[in-house]
Amino acid sequence: MTDAAVVVIGGGPVGLAMALELGLRGHEVVVFESGDGRVDHPRAGGLSIRTMEFCRRWGVLDEVRNCGFPMDYPLDIVFSTGLDGYELIREPYPSLGEMPVPEESPERRQRCPQMWFDPILMRAATRLPNVRVHLNTRVDRVEELSDVVTVHTTDVRSQETAVCTARFVVACDGATSPVRTALGIAMSGIPLLNYSMGVFFRSPGLLEAAGQAPAARFIFVSPTGPIGNLTVVDGRELWRFTFIAGKERIGLDTENIEAIMSRVLGDNAKFDILSIAPWRRSQLVADRYRQGRIFLVGDSAHTMSPTGGFGSNTGIGEAVDLGWKLDAVLRGWGGERLLDSYEAERRPIAIRNSAAATRNFNGWYSKSDLSGLLDSSPEADQFRQRVGEELLAGTRAEWESKGVILGYRYENSPICVQDGSAAPPDDYRVYCPTNRAGHRAPHAWLAENKSTLDLFGDGFVLLQRGTETNDHRGLFEAAGNRDIPMSKEILPDSLEPLYPTRFTVVRPDGHVAWRGNALPTDCDDFLGVISGR
Repeated sequence: MTDAAVVVIGGGPVGLAMALELGLRGHEVVVFESGDGRVDHPRAGGLSIRTMEFCRRWGVLDEVRNCGFPMDYPLDIVFSTGLDGYELIREPYPSLGEMPVPEESPERRQRCPQMWFDPILMRAATRLPNVRVHLNTRVDRVEELSDVVTVHTTDVRSQETAVCTARFVVACDGATSPVRTALGIAMSGIPLLNYSMGVFFRSPGLLEAAGQAPAARFIFVSPTGPIGNLTVVDGRELWRFTFIAGKERIGLDTENIEAIMSRVLGDNAKFDILSIAPWRRSQLVADRYRQGRIFLVGDSAHTMSPTGGFGSNTGIGEAVDLGWKLDAVLRGWGGERLLDSYEAERRPIAIRNSAAATRNFNGWYSKSDLSGLLDSSPEADQFRQRVGEELLAGTRAEWESKGVILGYRYENSPICVQDGSAAPPDDYRVYCPTNRAGHRAPHAWLAENKSTLDLFGDGFVLLQRGTETNDHRGLFEAAGNRDIPMSKEILPDSLEPLYPTRFTVVRPDGHVAWRGNALPTDCDDFLGVISGR
């Protein structure tokens, strides 16, 4: 007997997404979170288009859209020497209210700081009777037995200990992951890009005092290089300042930090520091994502520079990928290779996304000699303009990253059946919709507020473009014999540019498992591959 089908360790955005994904599929889930559920230092602030597509399926879209971030706040990007210094360049980006829904998705991206997003996910998860969240509970030890995993916990307030058993454990316990450490799983990549200091603070009227127009992010540059950045949190009075300390670890007291902030925010800036968090910027990916019945998801599996906002969004994508696979195995129709495919599919994406984040961060560094950056002359004005244009060009992929967000694909997946076609370019900025196996199935509107993406989530979906026929009978009979959930949908011929083949099989996570103009002749073999058996 087990206490839960799955134990999730960590109640941040990725852990809660994992619990929600499994809970909505009907499984008993227990979440252990060592904190009290409050977000004292919101690190994540932006939800990608793909994450918003998941929110659409989870039923939390309206809450996220109405989280409280002002719809009329401009999301410009600014490079400057300080709020009251020289502006190098400003790139205008529309507010959420002005931002169009992209043609490639039913959703646009959203500003929703972690202090608002986490409670939205928490409420959605705990509304489900099969999801239990234990706050103030530390996980001390995880032990895998033959057919279960035991999780030893301590209530940090009462010091009472307990043991919970589960079929599987998902570790969403952060970059320093005690679970990963205990399993002896190493990480590979770049262990140190720099040391940074994050400051979460309140400052009503900050921009007005400096005579600055609103922006989503101000990146501050000095004659010696980038100083750090100022990021909007709530669009009103809450901000996050990140100071780039360099390659050496530093210990700054509050007085030093206030002096640094005054230097870039202006001498007249009034601010109240709410929390300070030193951290190490790195590009690391776990060598393994799975050990037996234990899986790494989110920051426990990878760390990356926040430049691009790929971190938590990548982790949420992992939760969705693993969620349907655990569901299939728990229900009995998914095989062991399905669980192996989690690492095969998602580890290359983490390597890709973390590299993209590092490339974005390197774009903050000008190749010019900046010693004259603060000079006062017409020639200096022209020089600052050139530097601004250089920095903007070097970081544009950070602000325009549809290719990273929507164009990821599971190229060598053991559960996708390729047709031998060449992969489209993997451009960080440009997304090319395709129904090629391993890719996210393309979005198209089928009716008012009904997207092709709304067809996916429960079992496999066979899409047939054009006139309905009975070709699918053999496939559905074989699926029924294996208890593999499968449904059928007809797409109009007008979608041929997005779905050029007559048939497409889409997985529960919305990625293509196979495409072709004729259904597989050996249905048992085909279903064995895509179900991991």
